[in-house]
Amino acid sequence: MTLNNPKLLYSRFLKGHEGKLHFAAHSHYFWPDVTREAQIQYWDDCAISSDEKWAKIFEIVIPQAQKHIARMLHLKDPQQIVFAPNTHELLSRVISLFAGKPKLKILTSTNEFHSWRRQLLRLEEMPQVDVTFAPTDHFLEDRRGVIEGIKTELKKDYDVFYLSQVFFDSGLCFTDLELLEIVSVASERTIIMIDGYHAFTAIPTNLSKLEGRIFYLSGGYKYAQAGEGVGFMVVPKGDWRPLYTGWFAEYAHLSKPRGAQVGYSSDGMAFMGATQDPSGLYRFNAVWDLFKNETVAQIHDYVRALQLAFIKDLSPEFLSHWQLRPLYEKELSYHGHFLTFEAPTEEVADRCQKTLKAANILIDRRGPRLRFGFGLYQNLSDVKELASTLKLRGIPHQ
Repeated sequence: MTLNNPKLLYSRFLKGHEGKLHFAAHSHYFWPDVTREAQIQYWDDCAISSDEKWAKIFEIVIPQAQKHIARMLHLKDPQQIVFAPNTHELLSRVISLFAGKPKLKILTSTNEFHSWRRQLLRLEEMPQVDVTFAPTDHFLEDRRGVIEGIKTELKKDYDVFYLSQVFFDSGLCFTDLELLEIVSVASERTIIMIDGYHAFTAIPTNLSKLEGRIFYLSGGYKYAQAGEGVGFMVVPKGDWRPLYTGWFAEYAHLSKPRGAQVGYSSDGMAFMGATQDPSGLYRFNAVWDLFKNETVAQIHDYVRALQLAFIKDLSPEFLSHWQLRPLYEKELSYHGHFLTFEAPTEEVADRCQKTLKAANILIDRRGPRLRFGFGLYQNLSDVKELASTLKLRGIPHQ
């Protein structure tokens, strides 16, 4: 079984970080060694086929990736999955469906990732766009209240609703049933977008009851372990005609006579763009061929065991010295694969991160929040070493 000693699968990345404890899996997950061979395979396919490589990519590589994703998310229609270099490109295509409309009402949360938040703030500068941010900062303290608040607001009939499955700045996340509960109150005309980037291949996710109703976005950069260039979106069936489009959106029909209206694929590929680097899909398929006998639940259990061991050994001196507040529930029954600690100020968080980096401990932060990420390339010995070093670094040096 692959998870007996998964650290062995990451020898090249581990060698590149020798002497360091890399606990930023949520930011840049190590790639298994098999991805190097996959990258070379893509190069070889280009050398052998040049322009004709696209036939293999569209007929073999993409369908293989679609099947992997469908299996992990419990979806029936792999053809409704579309790829792009990043999820922001896909998100922008969905928003382009509303181009020219006199009004666009968007609902989201106060804890969304920078890319989407920045885009929203720019859109809000346009008089026809109205953005509402449902308050979710107190999700840890009042989970039920946050969910009810989102539902109450969503009933007001929005054009677009966008929500992260796992909040990037805390690791707190919604269960499948909670997402279903929230989505159920939305108007049929509301486009529902769930950002699953911090959940996909980390948190067991079953979208079977939401299939056909939501757009689900994620990618390969984090827990899918495939690196850049593998953004994807699950698309409900429909006659989609995004304004922001490219030639791949009609790839299957390029040889047909041009009609009076711009044509689109009849499946998820309607949201495809233009020429992109497909090497990430080769890496993605290599990773999930490797883990084909493992479930996301098994991966989650492995990582959760590391997290619980870390919490058990975490030094109170480290927390008290930096005045860090843990932003997680200690049982971690349904939580992202990183643990978050909030410092009193950004300055304190920055100093703490730099102190840890000087001790060869690599984490990251979002404002005053420090994030410790866990993954398959770590084991219990790594976690114990981390906890031991934190105890030393939690005491001021004279």
